[in-house]
Amino acid sequence: MKYPLLTIASDGAAPTKRNRYRKTRSFQCTLLRCVIWPAFKPSQGKGTMILRPIFLDYCGTESEHRAFTANLRCGKIAALSDREGIELLRSEPYKYAPPQRCDAGIRQIVYYPEVFDLDSKEQRDDVWLCVMPPAGLLQGVTPQELGAARAALRLTNARINVEVQRVLAYNATVDANNEAYYAADYRERNEKGLRYLHTTTPPSLLQLDDDALRYWALMSRELGVRLDARTRYPIPPDPEFRVLLLQHFLRLGIVKRADGNCLASLGASEDRYSHRMPLDIRGPMLDYRRLDDVGYVAPLALSIKQDDLGKELAALAGAYYAKEAVSE
Repeated sequence: MKYPLLTIASDGAAPTKRNRYRKTRSFQCTLLRCVIWPAFKPSQGKGTMILRPIFLDYCGTESEHRAFTANLRCGKIAALSDREGIELLRSEPYKYAPPQRCDAGIRQIVYYPEVFDLDSKEQRDDVWLCVMPPAGLLQGVTPQELGAARAALRLTNARINVEVQRVLAYNATVDANNEAYYAADYRERNEKGLRYLHTTTPPSLLQLDDDALRYWALMSRELGVRLDARTRYPIPPDPEFRVLLLQHFLRLGIVKRADGNCLASLGASEDRYSHRMPLDIRGPMLDYRRLDDVGYVAPLALSIKQDDLGKELAALAGAYYAKEAVSE
C-alpha cells in the first residue's frame, strides 16, 4: 500500500518538476486522509492546483510532526505531488485537534469546525455540514436503527417492483405494436399510423448488504443530530424517519458523496454515473481504485438553505406521519 507524503520546503520551494533536484530543507509527514469539498472551499491554481481541504489527517515522528505542523499553521503550502498542494489559510478558522500517539509517532487531525462539529455556535441561512464518524461506531448501531434501514430498503424495493410491472406492461404493448408494424407493408403503416417503438429497460432492485445497511443507519443518525443543531426546524428523532430523510436528500442531490460510496444506488440516476463527485478524498491507496479507510467511514456532506430545508422536512414529515396514522 502506497502512503502519500506531504512536503513543505522551508523556503517555500515545494518540489516540482522544475526544482525536484534542488537541495532544500523540507518537512514531511504522511497523509492519511484529506477531504475536499470544492463547493464549500474551492481549490485554486492552474499549473499547480492548491487544494483547500475541510479535513486533514496526517502523521509523522515527533520531530517531523512538530516542524511540519508549525509550518502548516503559518500558511505554507504542503506539496502532495508535482501538480497538487494543500494549503490551510491562516485566515480560516481551522481547528487543530490534540495530537495523538500512534504506531508511526504522532497523528494530527485538522478540520473545519463549522461543518464537522456536533454542535453549532449559530444557525445560519445556509446549512453546511459533513459527517465522517470513526468506523468503530458502526458496531454501535442499535437493532432499531438497523431495522429501520432494512424496512426502508424493503419499502424502496416494493416501489421499484411496482415500476417494474408498469414497464413490463408497457413493453408488452410495444412488442404487440412492433409485430403489427413488421407485418404491415409501407402503405398500411401510413394508413394505420404504425411507428416502430422502443422498449424501456425496467429498473433494478436495490442490493445492499448488512454492512451497507449498517452504514446507512449510522449516517442517518449522525447527520440527523448535526442537522438538528444547525436548523430552527425540528428533526423527528425516529430512526425510520431519519433513514428516509437521508434517502430523500440523496435522491434530490442535497446530500453529497464521494466516489465509491455504498449508498450510490440511493442517489439520483444522473449522479450515479458522474465522473466528478462533489466530495474528493485523498489518502493511501489499497490498489489503483480503492482508498484505505484509515479508520473512517465514507463521508457524506449536506448543503441547503434553511427555507428549503423547512419545506423538505414539512413535506416528508407530513407523508411519514400520515402513513403512520393510516396504519394505526
